Amino acid sequence: MDEQVQEPLSDQVFINYRGDELREIFVNHLELQLRNAGINVFIDTKEQKGRRLQYLFTRIKKSKIALAIFSKRYCESKWCLDELVTMNEQMKEKKLVVIPIFYNVRSDDVKRAANPDGEGCLDGEFSLPFKQLKQKHAGEPERVEGWECALRSVTKRIGFSRSNYGHDTTFVYDIVKEVKRQLNIPTDQSWSAIGIAISAIIINFIFSFYIARKYLPNQKFFQTPEWFMGSLAVVLALWFLYKNNLNKAPPPL
Repeated sequence: MDEQVQEPLSDQVFINYRGDELREIFVNHLELQLRNAGINVFIDTKEQKGRRLQYLFTRIKKSKIALAIFSKRYCESKWCLDELVTMNEQMKEKKLVVIPIFYNVRSDDVKRAANPDGEGCLDGEFSLPFKQLKQKHAGEPERVEGWECALRSVTKRIGFSRSNYGHDTTFVYDIVKEVKRQLNIPTDQSWSAIGIAISAIIINFIFSFYIARKYLPNQKFFQTPEWFMGSLAVVLALWFLYKNNLNKAPPPL
C-alpha cells in the first residue's frame, strides 16, 4: 500500500542522520528533548528508505528546520546524502533553515570531503567513506555532484560540534535552544516583558513604601514618580539585554 503523506504540524523539524549509528546513542535523546520543548519532529525510523524516498523529500519540504547530523558512517548511506541534497535546495530557496551538527567527527574533515579537488586529502573518518561511495556511484556524476554541492553548502552554515561539549546533555540543550530561537519560541529561562514589569512594580512598591519609609525616612526621593519609573526602566532594559544575549546564535565552528 502506498504511503499517505499527512500534513505535518507547524514548527516541524526534520532530522537527517545515519540511523543504525546514532539512533540509540544520540538521536532518540535529541528527539525527546525537542518534543518536550513543544516542537514537532519528523524522524524516519524505518530502514526501507528506497521506496520511501519521495515521501521523505515531501516531509523535508513541509519542514521549517532540518538538522543534518554528520557522523563517521554518515556517507555509508546514499539516502542520507540524497536527503541532504533536497535540504540544500530548500535552503537555497530560503524555505528551510539547515543546522549542521558534527557528532564525533571533525567539522574540517566533513568540509574537506565536500571539496571535489581534494581527493588526496580524503582519508579521514568522514572523508574516506564518502570517497568510496563516490567511486561506487561513478556512473552517476550528476548525483555525486549534487552530494558534493550539498555538503559544501550546508557545512558553511553555523552549527554545533560534539567535540566542544563534555556531555551529550549540554550538547542537546544548546541544539534545542537554537531550534527554539529559529522558531521564535521563548526559551525556558526568559520571562515575558509583562511578567518582568509586574514583578518590578511589586518589588519597587514594597521597597518605596515599606522598607525605605522605615529605614530611610529622610530620603523622600524613593517615593517619587521619577524613582519609580526610572527603576522600572532600568530593570526592563537589563532584562532585554539578558534576553538578547540568551538568544544569540552559536559561534562559528
